[in-house]
Amino acid sequence: MPPRFVNQLLKPFLQYYALSWLKKQDYQKRADEKVNKHLQRLRNKGIGRALGIEASTKIQELPLTSYEFYKPFFENPNPGDFMYPLDEYVRVYTSGTMGKPKTFLLPKKGLWRNIQATGMTMLFLSTHNGERIEYEVGDVIYQNTPGGQFLSSFYYDLYEKKDLGWNVQVPDSNLSFQEKVDYFVEHYEEIDTAYMMVTTFLDQIYPRINKPIYLKGFMTQDRSAYVLKDKIKELTGNYPKTLYGSTETMFISLPSIEHPGCFFFDWRVVYPEFIPEKDAISEPPAKSEPPSSILKYDQVEVGKVYQLVATPFENDLVRYVMPDLMECIALGDNILGSPMPVFKYYARADNLLVLHNFTRINEDELLEVLRRADIPFVDFTAVRELHGSREYMNLYIELREEMDAEEVLERVNQELMEYDKDWRDLNQMMGYKPIKVTLLERGAFKRYLQKRGGLPKVNRINMRKEHLKLLTSKDGED
Repeated sequence: MPPRFVNQLLKPFLQYYALSWLKKQDYQKRADEKVNKHLQRLRNKGIGRALGIEASTKIQELPLTSYEFYKPFFENPNPGDFMYPLDEYVRVYTSGTMGKPKTFLLPKKGLWRNIQATGMTMLFLSTHNGERIEYEVGDVIYQNTPGGQFLSSFYYDLYEKKDLGWNVQVPDSNLSFQEKVDYFVEHYEEIDTAYMMVTTFLDQIYPRINKPIYLKGFMTQDRSAYVLKDKIKELTGNYPKTLYGSTETMFISLPSIEHPGCFFFDWRVVYPEFIPEKDAISEPPAKSEPPSSILKYDQVEVGKVYQLVATPFENDLVRYVMPDLMECIALGDNILGSPMPVFKYYARADNLLVLHNFTRINEDELLEVLRRADIPFVDFTAVRELHGSREYMNLYIELREEMDAEEVLERVNQELMEYDKDWRDLNQMMGYKPIKVTLLERGAFKRYLQKRGGLPKVNRINMRKEHLKLLTSKDGED
């Protein structure tokens, strides 16, 4: 590890290198050049041949892909199928929130290159308070992320092995979810930056410390960060920094500073394309022709919702259809001087709660409604249920304070009627309140998160039946 004073001397130069690229106005041209080189790396590989990549092939000529296309390669890998030698790949599992866990083969060299490209930029942006960067060499970064065969564990191990001396990572990635929570509570005064779920911080950490906890940065992939950004700033002194990443894509985004809770894509590591919401694909086949409406990064419009199609440069996936819808909220970040479009998470393509094909509700809308209704909740999940001939949204919710279920129902329904015209019309035109409320026992979500494998998180819309059973069982077990 380099001596600390050496890193301190290098910090100004590294900061310039890590941030100056954000202002490039020709980002789309640069991304086009990078994706062309990426396709040529794959051209003579098994995956590239199966996709039809030739010397002159452009990305727009290739089909969209899904996990089913890559599954045979991952399950029965052969030398020559992938960009890197087969022995350089590791098996990484998804958390399986929306289905059975999937297995991906990801290259260790690609993972490290991903860290090198995005890591230092993230290091500086994570502590940007809107006016200046507060990062110092040797800062302590806390992560409550899963160990084992999950992506975050491989990132953690790679960084630790390199031991570059820029920061200190805590705690041990192989500790349990609850042990990591306990570690933060016991060592919060030593921690500079934290990476965790918003729910974990608000429900399991803050109540035990019971006073504001100053952090230089609060990083998360939790979708609720956008709605709860003011609460996080109140308790930590800074707005949350939201990232978008996945096992499939690896880390391909960076947080917006001007727009807390939002992010932009890093064209150095991914070629992003966007399908307008009206053409979104909820269950993509192994290979499919892209809709004519698919857009490049610099073609998106503010206020429009899109489905992400990702071509990461550091693994073997090409035009991979992600299940996520995101809304473009700005064409740039003025604080960073960046022209790249900024997004916030909107919903999964297959994860909108729809009642009678009349009203469509996403997670952010429910979070905002609960905030407006002043419901003191720990967490929730909303599930569409059929009772007789009528469809209802059943809100399974754990409260921080005692409230009657009927009062919760009335307040939430009233806010939905004011917030959502379609909900109001459904109430009035069909003559019923399309909502039910199920109060969960205190600690229900804590037990649920402890029992779940992988990255602990809550699917707040249309939770799978077996997961809902786990959440609602008295002891948190099947």
